[in-house]
Amino acid sequence: MNKKIGQLSLSKFADLYADKLAGADFFVADEKQLLSLSEFPYRSEGYIVGICTRGTAQVEVNLQVYQARPDAMLLATPFHVLRIYDSSDDFLCRFIVFSKAFLAENSVNSHFLESFGYFKNASIPVIYPGKADAEMILDIYLWIQQKLEREQHPYRAEISRGILITLLYEVQAIYEKQHSMIKGKQTRKQELNALFQDLVFHHYKGHRNVQYYADALYVSPKHLTETIKEVTGRTAGEWIDDAVILEAKVLLRNHEISIARVADDIHFPDQSSFGKYFKKHTGMSPSDYRVVSAY
Repeated sequence: MNKKIGQLSLSKFADLYADKLAGADFFVADEKQLLSLSEFPYRSEGYIVGICTRGTAQVEVNLQVYQARPDAMLLATPFHVLRIYDSSDDFLCRFIVFSKAFLAENSVNSHFLESFGYFKNASIPVIYPGKADAEMILDIYLWIQQKLEREQHPYRAEISRGILITLLYEVQAIYEKQHSMIKGKQTRKQELNALFQDLVFHHYKGHRNVQYYADALYVSPKHLTETIKEVTGRTAGEWIDDAVILEAKVLLRNHEISIARVADDIHFPDQSSFGKYFKKHTGMSPSDYRVVSAY
């Protein structure tokens, strides 16, 4: 089985990593290495709550790079493009993966997940809880795992779902504490960068020019470009191009999608203009990238 999957379905994710599962749309993974997902970007169909238990790695989420270290938590949604690389030999994680449908089952509120700040598009996907909070989260992981081990229990899925909701609220409390600390330390330029990054990942398919984002943020293109360059070391235009290329790479790794359709999905007028754009920014054609990423 090819483990380098651009769009990682829940069933394939479960095949790779699940230890205990209550169906393909909810499972728990004990300490695992995520090395098989490290070389190319991918997007998961499920929501992921993970915690690093040992070792270190670089975690790239929507082009932003975070340091994974013991107790660091990954909070990812199907809208995030992930890449894990430069991991130490002892890098291990525990994680829970679930679908929106699993969580909403038997619930009167089908939009329950949207109430958690860390599952919004503009959220911070990697947080660093204190030791006591991390141990509490790991205890809940083990509690869910114990319930899933009772395979003959008629309500193990329902019980596990209830504990999962407990876990999500505990993570929300940690996230709010972390988020307020980060936001309180942000300068005006860092705030502008955060707003720009959020806008890019909402609108990069339809808008590839800096002027659009400058207008949306009520600043001049020159001010936006200079600010983003100062904060991140890269220009606003480079961030926009990188977001487009990242999406293209994820789509190209799905061989069921034609290159013409990839071009259309990212709002290029035709396959030729997309091919020229992709080669300009990657040094290879879309078809060559598709071949390279298949190995």
